Amino acid sequence: MTHRPIQAVLRTSLVTACVACIAAGTLMPAAAGAGKSAATKNSPETALHRIQRAVARIDAEAKTPEGEAAVLKRLSGQLAASEDSLKQQHEVWGLGYGEIAMAYGFAKANRKGKTPADVVAMRADGEGWLDIAKSLGVKVDQVANRMNRHVASPRLR
Repeated sequence: MTHRPIQAVLRTSLVTACVACIAAGTLMPAAAGAGKSAATKNSPETALHRIQRAVARIDAEAKTPEGEAAVLKRLSGQLAASEDSLKQQHEVWGLGYGEIAMAYGFAKANRKGKTPADVVAMRADGEGWLDIAKSLGVKVDQVANRMNRHVASPRLR
């Protein structure tokens, strides 16, 4: 099966996107003005980092059987997808639940009728998240705000 290569491409692309964001953040302040940070709260780089932190928190929570059950229940209600379909996507796509939530976030925010499977295919083809957002007409900050809803509140754990 081709589950692992897709997962490897997605994770490699995610790391590449992080490196690009870090590089952009270190190169832009001189052009933006002395003493000012290039990344603002609404910049794509900052929003992408917020998404990545949410993905990591969701995946960390899902590492135990109890955590996985809680994540599935929460995501099922929030993404309007059955727990069984989310678990199947987790197995077939070879992605963590955080990455699945991210694919759903980009799919929901797009205006081109793309599904979460379409978004995963775009990533597997090597497109970066910022490129996907641009081609779908999605604001990364909008997806970042939605992703934070998918993370369990520390008080509920």
